[in-house]
Amino acid sequence: MFISKKIIFSLLLFSSASAGAQQVVFSSKAPKGGEPLSFTYDPAGGIFANEKELTCRARSFVNLKRSIAMVTLKKEGNVFKGTFHPADSTDLVSLIFSAKAPTELSPEGYYTLFYNKGVVKPNAYLAEAQLLTVLSRLGSLKADPAKAVKSYEKAFAAKPDLKTAFTGNYLTTMYGLDKVKGKASIDSKIKSYQLQKNPSEVDLMTLMSLHLLLKDKAAADALRPVIIAKFPKGNLAYNAARKPLYDIKDLEERGKKFDALVKDFGLDPKKEKDALSINSLYGPLAHMFASKGNMEMFNLYSAKIINRIAAASTANNVAWGLAEKNQNIDFAELLSKKSLSILEEAKQGEVPDDYASKEEYIQSIESAYRGNSDTYALILHHKGNDKEAAIYQAKVGSDTNSDGNARYVMYLELAGDQEKAFKVADAFLKVGKGNEEMRTRFQKLYEKQNLTMPFNTYMLDVDKAAASTTRTAWVKKMMNVPAPAFNLRNLKGEYVSLASLKGKVVIVDYWATWCGPCIASFPGMQKAQAKYAADKDVVFLFVNSLQREENRDKLVRDFLREKKYDFNVLFDTKNKVDPEVFDVITAYNVPGIPTKFIIGPDGNIKFKAVGFSGTADAVVEELDQMISLAKSN
Repeated sequence: MFISKKIIFSLLLFSSASAGAQQVVFSSKAPKGGEPLSFTYDPAGGIFANEKELTCRARSFVNLKRSIAMVTLKKEGNVFKGTFHPADSTDLVSLIFSAKAPTELSPEGYYTLFYNKGVVKPNAYLAEAQLLTVLSRLGSLKADPAKAVKSYEKAFAAKPDLKTAFTGNYLTTMYGLDKVKGKASIDSKIKSYQLQKNPSEVDLMTLMSLHLLLKDKAAADALRPVIIAKFPKGNLAYNAARKPLYDIKDLEERGKKFDALVKDFGLDPKKEKDALSINSLYGPLAHMFASKGNMEMFNLYSAKIINRIAAASTANNVAWGLAEKNQNIDFAELLSKKSLSILEEAKQGEVPDDYASKEEYIQSIESAYRGNSDTYALILHHKGNDKEAAIYQAKVGSDTNSDGNARYVMYLELAGDQEKAFKVADAFLKVGKGNEEMRTRFQKLYEKQNLTMPFNTYMLDVDKAAASTTRTAWVKKMMNVPAPAFNLRNLKGEYVSLASLKGKVVIVDYWATWCGPCIASFPGMQKAQAKYAADKDVVFLFVNSLQREENRDKLVRDFLREKKYDFNVLFDTKNKVDPEVFDVITAYNVPGIPTKFIIGPDGNIKFKAVGFSGTADAVVEELDQMISLAKSN
């Protein structure tokens, strides 16, 4: 199956007054909100050195909220120039330069703090602190907790009111740097909270998080009922009310309870945090109704999913599962058509805040549409309509994998277009985008052409061209950026650090038991791991992340036992400030799972692969290319 994915290759560069050889120069050392801010970017010496065109997005922090906008770049000589128009209340702006070059992780970059009356804005320091810690994933930059602590302190000194909401973040960052000094500060803060006569929910939640940070679970647990009773409509009360609803077996009853929960707690879809909560409720519910063949209820709850691309993906995932097995095809067709119509309708809707422009949003929708067309084409084939199946498979284009290409050739041949099937197969095989099924079909098509050259002789040149093209393509995908460090517990209770594996090629695969594409990719990952079992210079690590169930450990063990996989699974850690965030997957800026990183012997990331390649053999072939190049570079 083609797995649609949004991959934006970007390089995030930040500047500061103390930086050495800067590649970005801002027109003002003390920019102000509401005033145009120009800049020049010199890519010399970097991965964009030979690029003729670049795109730029400006990520702004405005009153502690984030927004993003496109900036037009003009190349003059060897440098790119652009002008950004910040809002009046802008606190900080970072620049993201993008091209076709396959890299997106950068430990450094360029940002600029904004001023008010010649003084750095307090919120600017706060935005900087967050960007260098819990929000480092936004810029794919290396976290700098030491600098973040100083930024928090500057923010609090300039605006003491900020302490109320961000003391927890500050103390957590400090504790991570220095356990002794950090604990003393935390103990002092805990005492001050305990003396308050009328603490806010934020105060009590911070107090609870500080107890957990010091591993005093009993004290944290004792606070829970107090907070819920005092703030019955607060965040903790919401989480407590939500949990038991997942145990309701009757899905329609569960849906009604979800509706009541949204109403009772006044969740607003226009608010980012509330929108995420709403999606987390209705997304799985819509998927379950689709899995049970209830189109009416699927339509009801998929309409409540705010992220329309996610809603379309929910329909498509179930449709593909049925199409792949050639089961309940009429219902699969309904779901697949629905997924395509949702995407068509989404083009007319509002652009979500996490997209820089309408154009970027449309591109994401079109990418999803191509992937979902792959599913619809297979369904049409099962229904005997290969002519239309070929039309939809053609919409998928180069985004699909070799299996999708093979199906396209098959649809063309079955539809009676032998000549086009021959030309399409020939083109795919010459660039290494075919498989054995296509090769077999192509041989029959070739022999019908009555050519004088024997097929096997012809294929020698085809295979040579494919090998060269494939390797060249992988070389272009290579990156060379430092891999964020980690030290995670595995199933045996041992800690595995990336630093201890320097000198080896390390494959880091992010996954979760609920992730369908992850599970689909595992037969290939098992096959690849077995292939390299005798190679002591290649290590496979499977990082379980985004797994929020309380019985996470048992779920993972049961899954591996049932599937009989012998993976070395590491457990990603939950962020101490925001338990919804996982530390390592965040540091690696993973857009979705499954995602694999191939780290070279020098400790730098060489490749990043998102999604499932379609078959076990395709997974192995993909890893062979990446491992081989990682070893030699």
